[in-house]
Amino acid sequence: MHNISPYIQLQQYALLCPTPLSSESTLQNIRIENNHADCCTLLIIMDHGVRLHIDNVTQNLRQGSCIILSYQHIYRLETDNSQARVAWFTFKNFEVDGLILRRVPYATLISGYPYKLPMSILKTTLVGEDWECSWPRNAHVQKHGEVRTQEQSLPTFAPEYLILQAKLQLILGMMAQLEQANPSVDQEKAVHQSLLHMEQHYNKELTVEYLAEMTGMIRWQYSKKFKTITGKQPIEYLTELRVKHAKNLLLRSSETLREIAKQVGFKDEYYFSRRFHQFTGYAPREFAKLFSRTHLRIVTDSLGRKVQLPETTNRIVATGTNTIGELLAIGIMPIGAGIATMKSQVIYKNKLHSILDIGLQASPEQVSPLKPDLMLLGNYCERQLSQLDAIAPTIVYSGRNTTYERLLYIADLFNRNKVAEQWINRYEANIRRLRRQLSDQYHVGEHATVYLVLGKKVYVMGQNGFAATLYESLGFRPPAPVNHFIQEGMLWVQIELNQISRYLSDRNFVLSNPSDLQFITPLFSEKSSLYNVHWLDSSWNYDDPITRERLLSVLPSIFTNPKIQRRIL
Repeated sequence: MHNISPYIQLQQYALLCPTPLSSESTLQNIRIENNHADCCTLLIIMDHGVRLHIDNVTQNLRQGSCIILSYQHIYRLETDNSQARVAWFTFKNFEVDGLILRRVPYATLISGYPYKLPMSILKTTLVGEDWECSWPRNAHVQKHGEVRTQEQSLPTFAPEYLILQAKLQLILGMMAQLEQANPSVDQEKAVHQSLLHMEQHYNKELTVEYLAEMTGMIRWQYSKKFKTITGKQPIEYLTELRVKHAKNLLLRSSETLREIAKQVGFKDEYYFSRRFHQFTGYAPREFAKLFSRTHLRIVTDSLGRKVQLPETTNRIVATGTNTIGELLAIGIMPIGAGIATMKSQVIYKNKLHSILDIGLQASPEQVSPLKPDLMLLGNYCERQLSQLDAIAPTIVYSGRNTTYERLLYIADLFNRNKVAEQWINRYEANIRRLRRQLSDQYHVGEHATVYLVLGKKVYVMGQNGFAATLYESLGFRPPAPVNHFIQEGMLWVQIELNQISRYLSDRNFVLSNPSDLQFITPLFSEKSSLYNVHWLDSSWNYDDPITRERLLSVLPSIFTNPKIQRRIL
């Protein structure tokens, strides 16, 4: 019996520079023409700000994301970063069985799913100091933003070709290793708990030995796991955390350096000054002088308004379908929010008891007595904005963005970017495990439709709510009628009962309250012999981080019964 081993053959490669998005014209993008219809494609995202559309489903890719695409995929790239670069490869895949070479599909990795590799590893593997000069760029631009890349003419025995193919094989191997690795969930959870402990007790005496003992790991094991998750060693992370809090104190108070150093966990003001300078490039007092209260941070909201953030943001009020879940996910409890209807709908009802209702669009009369430091509005009334601005700085943000975009935007307002990144990393790891678990229950590329039933009204959802998890995370595709209104920028459409058949897909997910079952069940029962129909409670029709993460625990039971389910989860 011969041993069977895999083999890839590099076909094309290029360094792509997607056209930056323009607010003044139709979005420009890169569409790749693959001269080999049976090749796999590997995209490696070298910079922030790249957006990938696969079969009209959008993914925001982080720096270091590596994603395999099959030849069936139709895809395009966009960016809001004029410096963004994407390494692009196409290759064929074979099985070597003795002397026989067989073409096979590349099934080792999940197609269309981004694997995150550390940039330090990618740069070491792919590039040198002159890498931008040595890589071929986009050859020329065709009409409608289409880019044709020229196939490289290097012969397969050329040293440059062999080296590049070896690099490609190494990266695919690292992706496969990430896929097949089964890291201890307990260890990951323990390190995340230690991160939370550091955030809360950064001013205490914390040692690596103490943190490792807290997690039940030995020092070297903890440090290695910590760096895998954060990209930093524990002491470096802690020092950066202390410096961040020291910066806030330097801008807000006139206390001595000795007192400020003590408050953030440094025993020695001289050591504090040295470390502060290493991280910021400024001496503490020089920093305070340059970035005083007259240099408060200014952000631009989704209406294009310049809003000056306050020095302290302890009293937050918020509106919007997902805003509360996003704030809670980064550890912020608002004092007021538009929760009148949410109290009976969301899955995290128990977290809303201490939050006061301020109306769906933030009524000035209800907001004013709360004396907020900052208002974050996903829902708002335009004629009331001037009144709200007079109460406190008011930021309007778009609920049409993806969960990741919204979470990162809000986290940045409160300097909690790392918390948001940690959530994203944890969520993506859980999604990868779930997709492997459900590999026998559905296949990537199936069409799915999400219906929301409210009373006697039926809505078909776009790329938001429960549908965001299906389309963005699980690899389902919207059917043509749904995809049409998604491309028109619509979050949902209300349909008549006789229009349900028009939207039926391979999978149909119906979200409703138990009281609406008698009304809606007969409309889908007659279709259950032809289509898979699944029922869920309408409380899952949110795409905030808390709901999306908890949803992962019930998805396996949803897919267990492919035919119509009489039970509400």
